[in-house]
Amino acid sequence: MFKKIVSFCIILTTFSYSFINIEPPVIGEKEGLSGEVSLGAKYSSGNTDSRSAGLAAKGEYSEKEWLIYLIASYTYGESNDLKDTNDGQFHLRYVHSIIDTTYDYEFFLQTEFNEFQEIKERNLAGANIRKKLDLPFDKFYVALGLFYSYTEPDTISALDPIYRRTRMNSYVSFLKNINKNFSITYLGFYQPNVEAFSDFRISQTLQLNTIITEDLTFTFDINHNYNATPYHEIEKSDIRSTINLRYKFK
Repeated sequence: MFKKIVSFCIILTTFSYSFINIEPPVIGEKEGLSGEVSLGAKYSSGNTDSRSAGLAAKGEYSEKEWLIYLIASYTYGESNDLKDTNDGQFHLRYVHSIIDTTYDYEFFLQTEFNEFQEIKERNLAGANIRKKLDLPFDKFYVALGLFYSYTEPDTISALDPIYRRTRMNSYVSFLKNINKNFSITYLGFYQPNVEAFSDFRISQTLQLNTIITEDLTFTFDINHNYNATPYHEIEKSDIRSTINLRYKFK
């Protein structure tokens, strides 16, 4: 077990961003340590030469009544030989079942940066209640909670101050298997400021997954982020699509 944990920590410090599997984790579905690494890339040429690459890793440890997982990610990109993407994050989450119910409770921590959204650091700490719904999906969860966020810009000014906010956290997460080799996963967040609902964030990811082998999956990911109150001269909406190759291990 110790060797597995050490190996996993080494992987996390080596690999980062693109999109890992966003399938809702289910307590007790698979016990023990598991994980995956993902490599994503995008390239175009012509009037605009652009390229980006991302690496990510996810590790999970599960018991009968609880699970814990963490994600490390990083992506870098250039257009016409000028850097235009540089961001990453680290996320840790603990999920525990509420016995004899369809509810779980969650605690999470996250830190991230995004150079081209003027975010030097954004740190989050929060908790949710998650409920499993009996719908015509293979997995379907909704959650509601709160988190505290600290956001610091690259350069602090009157236009770009440090933000300390408490936000509501709600999300929808589902998996739908179309056949034995193809599935669709979705994860969407709505995060309003509890003191001003006009100040909100939306983040959503749609994943199209094609299984190549038992351990290897090819995916096409579409990610959309919207921030109603971004920093000075930063666009509110950001869309990213990525082709990924994921490898899972046990």
